[in-house]
Amino acid sequence: MATVTNITATTDPNNRYADFLSAVATVEGVWGLYRNGWLLCPGDDGQKFCPFFPSRDDAAHWEDAANTGYVPTAITLVELMESLLPDLAKNDIVAGISPTLDAGPIVPGHDQLHHDLITAFKAAITET
Repeated sequence: MATVTNITATTDPNNRYADFLSAVATVEGVWGLYRNGWLLCPGDDGQKFCPFFPSRDDAAHWEDAANTGYVPTAITLVELMESLLPDLAKNDIVAGISPTLDAGPIVPGHDQLHHDLITAFKAAITET
């Protein structure tokens, strides 16, 4: 039941997070799961998380395995950083990065994720 894509199949959380940041900075967006609202999942510690993925394929593979009925939906970096992340923080919901059914999400915290996304985006711009 684990996802089979390159990024979400990576078991090392550091590699999975770095791969997520790199992919997201390149395409300037993330993918979430939406159906009359963003999918929220219970974490191991009871903390709710909203899963985010670097590609439509990653989101679709996870949704297929989890069978949530939610639809992979693109989110621009601007929308994520200026609207969605602040709304999640206000409601005490964390961003769950590239969750797998085996390892769960990476939860960097809102400020750390915001900082890391900006850093990755600047690096991607410099490379082009």
